Amino acid sequence: MASLNNLGCGPLTVKYLVFIFNFIFFFSGLLLIVVGGIAQGFFSTYLNFFSGRYETPAIGIIILGVIILVISFFGCCGAKKENVFMLRVFAFLMVVVLVLEFAAAISVAVLRPNIEQLVQKNMNETMAKYGQPKDLVTKTWDDLQQKYHCCGTDEYTDWSRTAYGTNATVNGVPDSCCKTVTEDCGHDIFTSIPPTAAPDRIYGSGCYIALKDSARRNTGAIIGGVVGLAVLQMIGVWMSCCLIRAVRERYEIL
Repeated sequence: MASLNNLGCGPLTVKYLVFIFNFIFFFSGLLLIVVGGIAQGFFSTYLNFFSGRYETPAIGIIILGVIILVISFFGCCGAKKENVFMLRVFAFLMVVVLVLEFAAAISVAVLRPNIEQLVQKNMNETMAKYGQPKDLVTKTWDDLQQKYHCCGTDEYTDWSRTAYGTNATVNGVPDSCCKTVTEDCGHDIFTSIPPTAAPDRIYGSGCYIALKDSARRNTGAIIGGVVGLAVLQMIGVWMSCCLIRAVRERYEIL
């Protein structure tokens, strides 16, 4: 192999830029895995509202992070060894990932209204299963209502249409709807106090809007990370192509 200096000042700079870029790319993959893990923690907490499935945007971003770690390996090795084949593999995989990212973004944008309707439907359905102290549905609803200061899916009166809310010993809402939680604080809300006085004792707004806003914030963080990554990927593909051309020209001269 010819000496390193034969590459020339400009191409040599590109070589090290590609190498440095892949280090950044590697750490961005790790960052995506961490961000995806945090977001997945949110989605898994309210798994009952997402049809009990783990196929969330966070899982996709974790998988993308792992793929990026593999791709960055080809980029680093290709740049270090001036290996045209590895650089081509790196550029090809980067283009493939870019296409998949755009396809995923379009899919999320198209399907988001359906997903939101599904979540609202699942929230209404799980309310009917509320009641058992150690049940996952009961724990999920209690955590949701306390964390987001809300009650029911759309409003607190949603509980009046459930088996729990119409139970003769309850006639009200879960204690987790109360602004100050005490034992049986949510009982008799529908029978002992006028509707205008209920907001003084319990949270009146529904949890669906609060959950949707929180999900959008988590999804927004994911989208921001992917957009930034896509820009990095396009720069990486361009630099890799420049380095491939420089290496090929050098060998043609030799």
